[in-house]
Parts: sequence; structure tokens; C-alpha cells
Amino acid sequence: MPTNTDIAAERANSNINARDLTFTLYGEDGAYRRKLAFERADKDQAFEKSKKFSLMDRDKLYDEAIRMETVVAQRLQEYGYNNSKDIQTFLDRGYFLSAVFLGVHPFAIHFGGFIPSILGQGTPEQIQEFLPKAECMEYIGTYCQTELSHGSFVRGLETTATYDKSTEEFILHTPNLSAIKFWPGGLGRSCNYAVLMAQLVITGKNYGIHPFMCQLRDLNTHQPLPGVEVGDINYKFGGNALDNGYLILTHYRIPRTHLLMKYAQVSPDGTYTRQDVPPQIAYLSMTFLRTILVTASASSLAKAATIATRYSAVRRQTANRDGIEPQILDYQTQQMKLFPAICTAYALHFSGAALQSAYNDILASVGNGDMSRLSELHCLTSGLKAYSADISSHHIEVCRRSCGGHGYSHASGIPDIYQQNVINCTVEGESTVLYLQVGRSLVKFLKKADSGEKLPPALAFLSESSPPTAKLTLRTESTLDFCVSVFKYNIVQLSRAVTHQIAQSLSTNSVNLEAALALHSLELVKTAQAFAQYLTVVMFVDGVKGSKLNPKEKLCMLHMCEFYAIHNIVEESGQFLKNEALNAEQLSQLCQHRTFLLTKLRLNAVTLVDAFDYPDRLLNSCLGRYDGNVYEALYEYAKDSTLNQHQVHPSFHKYIKPMREALKAKL
Repeated sequence: MPTNTDIAAERANSNINARDLTFTLYGEDGAYRRKLAFERADKDQAFEKSKKFSLMDRDKLYDEAIRMETVVAQRLQEYGYNNSKDIQTFLDRGYFLSAVFLGVHPFAIHFGGFIPSILGQGTPEQIQEFLPKAECMEYIGTYCQTELSHGSFVRGLETTATYDKSTEEFILHTPNLSAIKFWPGGLGRSCNYAVLMAQLVITGKNYGIHPFMCQLRDLNTHQPLPGVEVGDINYKFGGNALDNGYLILTHYRIPRTHLLMKYAQVSPDGTYTRQDVPPQIAYLSMTFLRTILVTASASSLAKAATIATRYSAVRRQTANRDGIEPQILDYQTQQMKLFPAICTAYALHFSGAALQSAYNDILASVGNGDMSRLSELHCLTSGLKAYSADISSHHIEVCRRSCGGHGYSHASGIPDIYQQNVINCTVEGESTVLYLQVGRSLVKFLKKADSGEKLPPALAFLSESSPPTAKLTLRTESTLDFCVSVFKYNIVQLSRAVTHQIAQSLSTNSVNLEAALALHSLELVKTAQAFAQYLTVVMFVDGVKGSKLNPKEKLCMLHMCEFYAIHNIVEESGQFLKNEALNAEQLSQLCQHRTFLLTKLRLNAVTLVDAFDYPDRLLNSCLGRYDGNVYEALYEYAKDSTLNQHQVHPSFHKYIKPMREALKAKL
């Protein structure tokens, strides 16, 4: 089928190269490897049914997903995607799995949480013992932390691990209903092992949360072991190929050596020793997952923006005076829906890459005994994870609505994307809880700055207090410098304001620190959100400025940076004006310039989303097809409805016809 003429014209008229942008996003080698992983999944007929996962009943969906997992296990070995210690192989495996399942799958946490926990929390000897069995799928695991009544408040977990030195075992126990492990992915029916977080108790003393390797099912029969009750938690809002589960442990014993002992050890006689490390060490696995979720949110938004933009290039609406229906992408109102989404997807992508780099640097420092940046890492990962999940979910919904009635159909692909992404607002830390943690951290860092302490790199700006001095000239480079200084000053002012308010409450209201923080939780959340937004602006700008793009592509990317920064200032203008980060005249100039930038981005809109390089299989959308043949695809999708298997549905003769006859008889 030939390519739609409108979308072909969009690509022909663009003045930038999509491939160059793709290489900037993923690296040249990374882009090729990513494309290869996608193509391998796309060409494999064993994975064809995942395109219809959202239309299957639960049992059939789970059965098909598990069948595919068995094929995947073979393919991972065949393609060399099994080395969990190599970061590029880890990425390749992630690309392949995302293309196979088009979302979450039964073994998702095995690869994304269980194996990283072994690597991050185990001793070299434990890694040597457990990792090969996990990689060959003898151990299929999950990460068990969340409980029925405790999620983000990790210290409040109630599951206990009591050491019995007479047998050199830990006794794992669920003491009450609220302590039931709830939500771990793959726990319901798929996993036979878990890295389980529990309160370590030795001779009556609680040593806090620690990670344990816990076998749950017999490795041959897959039956739960004595003392283990495990099951699936039933239907969810989305992602139902993943069997999220619950777990109850009743005085269940595991060997002493199954405490993951990289940072804390229990000797046979019950002696507890711990390296002199901060408590955040215990949560490094969760921190790693948060870095992944930032990139995952960027990816989800990129797919939704691709679908909506391509459809908007094909869809024509409302004839003008010449009798021509313009592409809806030409309407300014449509551009203001889509271009913020496109720019935000790019910003989150660069932020995810910068966060991953920071994580690797700080992890290397931890490996060398330097724990000084763990608080910074917590602040970065918590803030960016919460913000990326929230803002991507918002823009995905805007993309769906921008597609009109067809956006409401599963055929658009966007409802599935939204369902898969919105869980990121809750999983590995609910957004509001994370914002509160970040807000409190900012207050602490600001106090350190005021006392003359040197702050870690990402927080060093808190030591600055001068208002923006960069002049607004509306030339790309200087506009970006101005916007960054405005964001920086705004977050400093917000941090100072909430710190002052907390101090006032402590001195005048006779309350303790916990109560004072609670009194100003709204301000803490707002401050944390502004901080995360500031990070995305800086990371986006730095990423683009540091790229090796050709002049035209670089200018286009800088225009996106401009638009992203200005759009967020305008949308939160009340906050920036209140904090005197800019004045009304400057705001008016920025509003006008934002409208001007719409015209700059319009020329390359389709190319910008093409650069995300998602094949049709991953979009799984009639509206987002690369060839633009939207209406043909929608017609075929409609014909494929199961209701169309019968021209006259059996319900007509079973219900409608007897009803009519009964009613006629009463006339």
C-alpha cells in the first residue's frame, strides 16, 4: 500500500534528518542495536498475539504471555541478551522484551528488580551462587517490598525476619493482615523466588529493613512451600499480563546465608555487623528502578506523541474559504496540544540519560567507599521519577484527546500506553510521598548551604541567591540562559520560603519538626515539583548543547529546548512572578515567543517524532502507522471485531425476537 501523500509530504518538506536525531537520542551503536532488537521481535511469529493482549480474557492472556516467556528465554540465549552485568546487553534485552510484549509481562520484575537486587545487594559469593540460576531461569524471581498497608514508607514494613541461632536460620513471618506482601509483579503465579524486604530481628532487637533471598515454590512442582501462601491480586487498571501477587509467610524458615550480605552480615552466633554506610544503601535496588522508570515514562510519552502527531498530519478538518480542509496539525490549538508533548518526551529522555549517568557515577563512588552523594541520588531519582510519571501521564491523555473520537478506540494504541504508564505514578514510590521527601531534602540542603557547607553537584545552585541577571533578548542561546536562570532563582526562592515558614511554625506554634513539616506539606510538594521541572530543563539543555549534531538539527533541538522551558514558565507564571524570577513584561515577551516557536516546530513535527524510531509493532496503533494509511487500518480493525463473526448475533433469536413477539402479543 503506498504511503499517505500528506505524511510523505511532511517528511519531504522537513529540513532536518531524523536519523541524526535518532543517533543523538540513543547513540549510533545503541540506535542500531535497539533497531535490531525491535526487528527480531517484529519478525518472530511466536510473538504475534501480543498485539491483541488488551482484548483477551485474563486466563488466556496469562497463558499466552507465559508461552511467550518460554520462547523469550530461548531467544535471549540465542541473541546473547543474558549477561546482566553488561549495561548494553541489559538495554538490548529491555528493548527486545518491550517489543515482544508491548508492555509489562510475567517475568518483567525478574529482569528489572530481582536480578539487579542480587547484583546490588549480594556479596561476590552470593552473586556467584544465585545469579547463574536466575539468568538461566531456574530461579524466577520478583522484588517483594510493598505490603497491604505500607508502600512508600519502607521503614514501616511489618514482615519480620527473626534469627534462630540454634538452626542458623531466619524465620520469616507475616504478623497480621496489614503485613501481607501485596503488588509485587510476577509473584501471583510466575515466580519461585523473591528478594524480600523484612525487619531483621536478633534476640529481640530490631535492626531495620534488610533484603533476603526467599524461595517460595518447589522448583520441580511449582507448588508453594509449606508456610507460604501466595496468589494473584486479580484484575488491575492495566498491565494484566503481569500477575501482581500477594504473599503470606507463616514462621517460614530460610538459611542464614540467604540474607543478602553486601552491606550487613549476621554470623552463625547471631552477631550483627554492618558497614558504616547510610541507610539508603538498603534501597539501592529501588533507586535503580526509579532511574529506569524515568526513561520508561519518556518512552511512553514518545510513543503517544508519535501516534497523535502522525495522525494529525493525515487528518483534515473543516474546509476553508477555498474549500480545502487543512491538516489539523496546521491548527495552532492542535500544535499547542502536541508540541509540548513532543518537547517533554525529548526533555524526559535526556533527563533519564543524565540521571542514569549520575546513578552510575554515584554507585561507583559507593563501591569505593564514598557514601557522600547518596542523599543527592535519592533527591534526584525521587524527584525525577515522580515528575516524569506525572507529566508524561498528563501529556499522554492530551495526545489521546487530540485524536478526537478515534483516540478513544483501542485502535489508536494510546489507551494501552496510558494504562501502562500511569502505574508509574504509584509504583516504586507514590508521587506525592516522593515530592514530600524531596521537599524535606531541599530544606536540609539549603540549611547546609547557609552554614557554608559544600553541596553536591546537582544541589550546588542552592548556594546562589542573586536574582536573574541574564537579559532577555529572544535569541535562542541567550533565551535559554535567561530561562535557566529564572528556573534556578525560582526554586531557590521557593526553598527559602518554605524553610522560613517551617522555622516560623517551630518558633511560634510550639510544635515539633514533624508537625511543622506537616503544616507546610503543600509548599514542600510545590517546591519539589519545581525542582524536578528545573532538572529536566537543565538536563535537556545540557544534553542538546553537548551533542554533536549538524547545525540545522542542533538549531531545531535548541528551539525545542526553548519551547519546553518557556512553556513551563508560562504555565506556572504565577509562581515565577510571585517569586520575582521575572517581570510581567518579560512574561509577555515569552508568551509571544512561545507562539512564534510553534511555527518553527511545525515544519519538522513529523520528523521529530520519527526520530524516536518506534516501529509500527511497538506503537500497535492504526492512527500512528508510519505509512499514514490510517483509515484503511481503522476499517480493518473494525471488521476484526468478534461481534462481526455472526451477521446476525445469536442474541437476536435468543432475546430480541422473543421480546418483540411478547410485546406484540399484548397489543
